[in-house]
Amino acid sequence: MMTTEPPWWRRRLTFMFGLGLAAMVAGVLLLLDLESPPSPGAAPPSIAESSLPPAMAQAAPALPTGTARAIRPSPPPAPAPIIDEVSVEKREVCSGEDNLISVRAHSPDGNDAYLHTTIGASTGMRVPLRVWRESDGTYELPTVTVFGKNNVATTVRVPAYTVKDCEPERLVEVLSRRVPNSEEEFEFLARILEPPRRDAATRAPFTPVQFVWTFDDQPPVTTPTPWVTRSLSPDTSRPPSMYSQHLVRVEVSDASGKKAVGRSSLQLLDTTFENFDKKGIVTLLSVGTPRFPSEDAQGVVRQTFRVSHRWKGPVRLERVTALRARAPEPKAPPLPEDSDEVSLGVALIPEGPGVDVPVSLDTRSDPDVMHVTYVLEGRTADGHPARGTFSVMRPPARPTRENSTPVKDPLLLAKVKRARELLGQAFVTDEDLWRLEREGRFNDLKVQRDTP
Repeated sequence: MMTTEPPWWRRRLTFMFGLGLAAMVAGVLLLLDLESPPSPGAAPPSIAESSLPPAMAQAAPALPTGTARAIRPSPPPAPAPIIDEVSVEKREVCSGEDNLISVRAHSPDGNDAYLHTTIGASTGMRVPLRVWRESDGTYELPTVTVFGKNNVATTVRVPAYTVKDCEPERLVEVLSRRVPNSEEEFEFLARILEPPRRDAATRAPFTPVQFVWTFDDQPPVTTPTPWVTRSLSPDTSRPPSMYSQHLVRVEVSDASGKKAVGRSSLQLLDTTFENFDKKGIVTLLSVGTPRFPSEDAQGVVRQTFRVSHRWKGPVRLERVTALRARAPEPKAPPLPEDSDEVSLGVALIPEGPGVDVPVSLDTRSDPDVMHVTYVLEGRTADGHPARGTFSVMRPPARPTRENSTPVKDPLLLAKVKRARELLGQAFVTDEDLWRLEREGRFNDLKVQRDTP
């Protein structure tokens, strides 16, 4: 019996169906192979592209078209911190009197570098807490929240203590601010508060003559004025962490020996740790001297920048780029920055105090340049990239009758004149006035203002 050969189109259809079926089977086998656990002794899986630093992710070679890509599960979230203890300094305080709350905590995975805390509206692992009684005699103690990596948090209530129906005679408030154009310098101000009393008792006069400052566990510093400047750099004897913790205490005394005490906590973000943790970059820090730019008689701005870092070993500079920002014509769009590679005469930035780099800006030869930003790029001895910037700026134009508003307030005018005499300067800044005010150099001017 003779058989008839199928037509060509049926043979083609059968071939394509078989080829598709084979591809499906191969795909299923490949997927099972990707999802199966590695055999004993096999190499660990590669890091997922999403977890690579940006520079590494950009440098990763692309896979050929059609190559299967394994989808790695996202890493598990960081474990919540465990609060070991919340201790209270005093079991009883008056309304408004501070009570030091101290927190001990740890991370279950042993990585305590990210721990930071809030206690009520304040931040820090040791916070002088003030709680006030309401008019009906009630009061509420706040919560303690400890954060770990990725801000995973644990919260508990401050242990109970008694806020009595009494009032401190006076309070000392400690204010702080970062000094302008600085990295680690902070200024602290002690302010005496005498809240109104509910009883009719006369408050004894209190005129402070001495301020004794204590920063963490360091030796005390005594000043005759209510302000002090202090460098709060991270403690290099401890393991590096995202936040540094500081407790500031000031004891204020008058001439008769009466005392009042104030405290404040600071929880400071360490940007050098954050930059390395998030980007893998070692930060180059820069602090200029003088802090504020000024022109000499030739119109040249000269500053010296102390460039340093917190890494072990030196950093070798590989490239320095100067970016010049130019002032546009009135009502014109901003001009693009021009840049070129320059040399600062420094090849290595040593570990520790760093190195001084002098720079200048000639405001007459470059009349349209507003500031020059130096971008520093280098590498540590163990191969990590290092980055940093600093800028030398054209100072504001000197005040004239045409570009300034005259001072009309008699007290402010007297302060300006006094500041010019004390500092020997033709012009003074708000910063100069604030500093002299904190030193008490204008106290007699206040008396004159109050006199009719």
